Amino acid sequence: MKFRIALFATISGIFIPFNSANAFSEAEYQYGFSWGSLNAICAAYYLNAISDKNAGMMMNSIIKMSNQDIKDSKLKNKFNNLVKTDNGLKEMGCSKLIK
Repeated sequence: MKFRIALFATISGIFIPFNSANAFSEAEYQYGFSWGSLNAICAAYYLNAISDKNAGMMMNSIIKMSNQDIKDSKLKNKFNNLVKTDNGLKEMGCSKLIK
């Protein structure tokens, strides 16, 4: 069984180009990183792991940095719209922390 897995991994590695590891553009990476960071901070706030003051400061910092780092205007608008309208952030009480 181990041999089959090793053989499959070897053959697959031959046909998968190395540049496919970089399938996302820098803007897409920043978008995903920023959205993931916001959700992680919001989850910590929801679980009372961090205070509302700290959560608000971190979330607003992430949003500010995201607007500087996401160079694609469509992704930047999509990110800002998602921050304003996401139900998850509203349900966990995080939308009130965003300025």
